[in-house]
Amino acid sequence: MIQKFNSKYLIIILYVLAGLLLVFSITTFLYQYIAALGSFKKVIASFGNNRILTALILSLLSAFATAFLAIIFGVPLAYLFSMKEFKGKLLLETLAVDVPQTFPPIAEGMIFLLMLGPNSPVHLAYTFAALVIAKFFISAPFVVSFTARRFREIRQTGMNLTARSLGANPFQVFFTIFIPLSLKDIGAGVSLCWSRAMGELGGSLLFAGVIPHQTEIIPTFIATQAKTLTIEALAATILVTTASTLALVSFKHFTLSKT
Repeated sequence: MIQKFNSKYLIIILYVLAGLLLVFSITTFLYQYIAALGSFKKVIASFGNNRILTALILSLLSAFATAFLAIIFGVPLAYLFSMKEFKGKLLLETLAVDVPQTFPPIAEGMIFLLMLGPNSPVHLAYTFAALVIAKFFISAPFVVSFTARRFREIRQTGMNLTARSLGANPFQVFFTIFIPLSLKDIGAGVSLCWSRAMGELGGSLLFAGVIPHQTEIIPTFIATQAKTLTIEALAATILVTTASTLALVSFKHFTLSKT
């Protein structure tokens, strides 16, 4: 009886803790819209601000460029990690996939300044290319991670070996077996990659700088405006979080609708 009583209240405590975290997370996300209600007309007008629009366009272009490059380079790397066994593979996969996702963005920006900055043979700092490079390092691993996981699942089924036994070469197996069966996972990885690229700040701030109409993106615009809590900063925040949320919703669509 006492045990049942304790179990009942322990479950209630678990639900309360879960509910508190849920309320905290949802309230934090929705508060930007609540805050905008007090200055609704000004916020709407700020969406047409030329500097914000340019920052949004640069954010979108650099994020799409990052996602495109992540597919071009990330899918082949995922294939390599899932199909080949070699010494040091675990270390390389950790450095290429896990480390970038947890890397301090400011440190990333500093490294790129040293590697591709004013004092390096190739000077790409404070350019659009710098935006893409900074975003690519942080975001591309999502594509590699999701795709490699799916490629490993396909490899375990042995379908690739069956195709090879029927005369298909590795290139044909890659494009007729691995790619078609992994489209949803690749799409999910790309969605997260794009969303992460849209929100990237630290690397872009240092490596690309904050040059209005040239390298200023929505996150760096917010960073420069947040000190004075301007209406423009709030409008830009709503734009970038909404865009990222839509990307994550598409990610859920790819994963939950997987057959």
